[in-house]
Amino acid sequence: MGVREDGGFTLVEMMVTIAVAVLLLTVAMPAWQVFVQNERLNSTRDQLISAMNQARSLSISNDDVVTICPYNAGSASSCGISWSAGWAIFELPQGGASPVRVQAQPLTLGSSPTINAATSGGASLSSISFNPRPPYVAAGQTGDFRLCDSRGANYALSFNLQTTGYIQQPAKAGVTLAGAALTCP
Repeated sequence: MGVREDGGFTLVEMMVTIAVAVLLLTVAMPAWQVFVQNERLNSTRDQLISAMNQARSLSISNDDVVTICPYNAGSASSCGISWSAGWAIFELPQGGASPVRVQAQPLTLGSSPTINAATSGGASLSSISFNPRPPYVAAGQTGDFRLCDSRGANYALSFNLQTTGYIQQPAKAGVTLAGAALTCP
C-alpha cells in the first residue's frame, strides 16, 4: 500500500500563515496611515508653492500685478478669508481694469490641512501680490506659510516666501526655515 500525499495546507500551516499576516498588517497599517497623512501635507504644500510660482511667472511674462489669495467659493472676483479653503490667482491688467481670476484651487474641507500664513513680523497674510519688476513681492507680504494637520506641530510643514518671489523650505518637518519650532492652532 502506498502513502497518499495531498498537495494542500494543513490547518496548522494555515493558522501560522494567518497569524503572520495579521502581525504584518498590525505593524504596516499605522505606518501606511502616517505615509498617507505626510503625502497629503506634502501635496498641499507643493500645490500652493506651484500656484505661487505660476503667479510670479504670470506677473513677469504679462507685465501685470498678479495676486494670490485665499479661495472664496461665493465669488469669482474676490478673495476669501482662510488659506485652508484653497487659493485663487487674480491678474490685474494694466490700465486699472477689474481683476481677472486666472486659476482657483479649492481644497476639500476635512481632508485638507490647516494653512496659516504670517509675515516675518507675525501679522496674518491675507494676500500676496507679485509685481513684474523687483521687488517682486513687497516686504510686508513676505513670510512663513505653515501647514498643519491633526498630528500637530512635529509633523507640520512650512516654507518661506521672499521679496525676490522665491520660496525656500526647511530640510525637515516641524521647523521654520530659520530653525524655530513650528506651532499649530
